[in-house]
Amino acid sequence: MKFEIDEQSIRDLEIFSTYKNSKSVFSVFDFTFFKGGRDKLYSFLSKPLTDLEQIVQRRDSIAFFQGILPMDLKTIDKDAIGFTDFYLKQVRSSAEMPSFAIYLSKLWNEINPSREFFTIENGAKSAIAFLKSLYEYATALSEKLSGANPPQSLAEKHRKVMDIFATQEFKSLLRLKKPTVYAAFKYDYFFRKVYRSELKFLIELVYEYDAYIAAAKAAQEHGFCYPDFSSPGEKRLQVEELFHPFLENAVPSSVELGDGRNLLFVSGPNMAGKSTFLKALGIATYLAHTGLPVPAKKMNLNLLTGISATVNIADDLNSGYSHFYAEVVRIKKVVDKLQSNNNMLVIFDELFRGTNVKDAYDGTMAITSAFAKIKTSFFVISSHIVEVAKNFEDKGSIRLGYFEVLQKNATPQYTYLLKEGVSDVRLGMYIIRKERLIENIESIIETTNKHKIQTK
Repeated sequence: MKFEIDEQSIRDLEIFSTYKNSKSVFSVFDFTFFKGGRDKLYSFLSKPLTDLEQIVQRRDSIAFFQGILPMDLKTIDKDAIGFTDFYLKQVRSSAEMPSFAIYLSKLWNEINPSREFFTIENGAKSAIAFLKSLYEYATALSEKLSGANPPQSLAEKHRKVMDIFATQEFKSLLRLKKPTVYAAFKYDYFFRKVYRSELKFLIELVYEYDAYIAAAKAAQEHGFCYPDFSSPGEKRLQVEELFHPFLENAVPSSVELGDGRNLLFVSGPNMAGKSTFLKALGIATYLAHTGLPVPAKKMNLNLLTGISATVNIADDLNSGYSHFYAEVVRIKKVVDKLQSNNNMLVIFDELFRGTNVKDAYDGTMAITSAFAKIKTSFFVISSHIVEVAKNFEDKGSIRLGYFEVLQKNATPQYTYLLKEGVSDVRLGMYIIRKERLIENIESIIETTNKHKIQTK
């Protein structure tokens, strides 16, 4: 089954940039060296997997490359691989040419320069330069692989690389010192006709390695871990010291769902850290299914087949929807999705913030209680309506959490620590007083009254 995640969830979790140069999960991982490697990394992040073997092979390949850092791909000729990639994508079929035909083509090109001639000559020379630099890298990688227990897929692909270089044609190519025009046209047939698929395989493999190394560098730079997956049939979502990858010196949180407790209800005042935590949990779960490392000290979960995250929702003016109605429509879409895919992580930040307190209270109670009965999926819901959380204290299937806010000299101190239980801190009036809203309004009234007296 395909892993399901909609566009709103992708936006709310900020997997990719929503506008130019904005921070994204992709940008956190983008240590790529080649454009093709960047495209490959983007592909990894675009397509979460539901095949556990594929996830594990990718995860373990990234972990292997992290183990051999700082060795990377910068010894491979960047310009050469780029032009080789372009050269292979040209439509013209290649034919083996005798020396006199090459001589005539060269002579004619001197009189009437041709783009095709340029592409063949420089494409073949670029391919030779790329292959030479790749062989040096592959030889060095062989030493690293021999002293380790690499993932099966990585070992098999490397064996194929070395088998290609062991062929007579590639051996003779590696002995070339400075290829001439004649050598370039001779190898053009070799590259684009005889060994075209092998050359394409080598290019794509370098891009794949580039994506692995980029993810490995991100893991090393930010302290990410490699998640474990529980046995089939288990329901578990356990994260130790989870943090949001965009934050420096983030305060980590730990959470565990499973064993019948499939819903986490998080309470606490605004600015305490609820939204950041929900996003971090969604990001970590998403990354785990791409095979990439996750922002946590440790993570263990069962394989899921989808994520739905609702953190930011706006009025739909084109459809005439109010904020509240837009929320209801969003919940309905999630419920409809759960009917066909009931193995998901569902996140809702501040249910029913677009309506009055009474309806928000009743709606949050009803929806949360209903979701808690779906034991095949995980749910994480936040709310600043403390009274709702208190009604769930005796519900064994609902885990309660809150973000701690300490009061010191009547001033709140945000610890950003997730604690078990229910928050009873209310900061609305504190913030209103802190910003001197009432005084500012009264000062406007006083100024207006003075102006009226002066104009009489």
